[in-house]
Amino acid sequence: MTVKQTVNKTEKISIFCIITLVLGFVAGSVVWTILQVMQIGIDLLWTSLPGVLGLSGGITDTLVYSLIVCLIGGLFIGLGQKRYGSLPHTMEEVMAIVKTDGGYPYNHLPTIALAALMPLIFGGALGPEAGLSGLIAGICCWIGDTMKYKADKVAALAEAGLAATLGVIFGAPLFGIAKYIEPKDALRNRKRLVTKPVRVVIYCFGVAGGMLAFVVLSKITGLSAGLPRFDAHHAVGLEQWKWFLPLIAVGIVFALYYAGVEKITHILGEKLSSRPVTRAMIAGACVAVAGTFLPLSMFSGEHQMAPLIEGWQTGSPQIMVLSAVVKLALVSICINFGWKGGSIFPIIFSGALLGYTFALIVGMDGAFAVAVLTAALYAYVMRQPVTVVMVLLLCFPVTYIIPLAVSALIAGNLPNPFIKNEKNND
Repeated sequence: MTVKQTVNKTEKISIFCIITLVLGFVAGSVVWTILQVMQIGIDLLWTSLPGVLGLSGGITDTLVYSLIVCLIGGLFIGLGQKRYGSLPHTMEEVMAIVKTDGGYPYNHLPTIALAALMPLIFGGALGPEAGLSGLIAGICCWIGDTMKYKADKVAALAEAGLAATLGVIFGAPLFGIAKYIEPKDALRNRKRLVTKPVRVVIYCFGVAGGMLAFVVLSKITGLSAGLPRFDAHHAVGLEQWKWFLPLIAVGIVFALYYAGVEKITHILGEKLSSRPVTRAMIAGACVAVAGTFLPLSMFSGEHQMAPLIEGWQTGSPQIMVLSAVVKLALVSICINFGWKGGSIFPIIFSGALLGYTFALIVGMDGAFAVAVLTAALYAYVMRQPVTVVMVLLLCFPVTYIIPLAVSALIAGNLPNPFIKNEKNND
């Protein structure tokens, strides 16, 4: 390669990085806006409207109201899927489409945005990353096609936008980057035009743009989102580490429970796939009943985490465990019965409930217990320990890196009987 060719290539990469930075800013702005709309909808539906209706807050009023709201939500979600198909796609489905096809369809972006918001606003035990992933991927591909980029460059833009989306949603820039460093066989179905090192640089620019947008908009409005962070100081020493392996074991037990429920609900959801309205309303009924008796089982857990961190020592171990068990089940029910969304926030919150319960029972440091158990639970489900650590660093300070990393590496590399022919991508 001549010097002139090298300079031209560098210029093209630099221009592409600048475009990606701007694209990341756009993605971050869209994500921030959608998250604020989501919270406004939740507050309106679950706080303001019951007050306007003069509901007393008793169990009967709560159950009746929740059933009405969640069944209406299920009806809307089911009708939308009957007309437009299974939208929004999960984050994994979006990634697979982008990697395989070199792009993501963008002809129904408003529909994807609405489909992403409805399950969250109506109380589903879901995170926002699934619907937002499809929305941002579509926007990025539209921009790439408009600029007449070839398929692999369009895919690189889409993946950079997705990296920015994840970095913004979780407040974890490294997670957004790591999630899109492709496994070796990821591009087997299309020609590679953008090399892996260049893609990593592009992802960094995309995430930087997304984080910048989030910071700017949060500063301007005073509104933000994301999980609260644990205090940097936590107990260490033999008194905590002697419970390390039991905590991992408990995390794996509940991960197996989650995988089992996921398999059952997937089979049931497939059997009802020809009746999307019925299926979605069944999910709505499950959310309503569970949320009435165990309020912590509803929603993603993002806004429930701060009160839990502050008041876990006065909590009931029985209620906390039941809430975690039901929340893990609701995640699978929602996703497989048409209420599409992400599982990351609910799994982290369930791990926090179980970790604090363990700490209450044995009398140990709660934050240490949550870190180890949540890392084990999530890593055993996800099978990507490095990515899990990067996700959890969004709410745990770097002082937790050793218990987080060791727990995730152990759990993430143990065999999972529910996964056939698994390959760890880390």
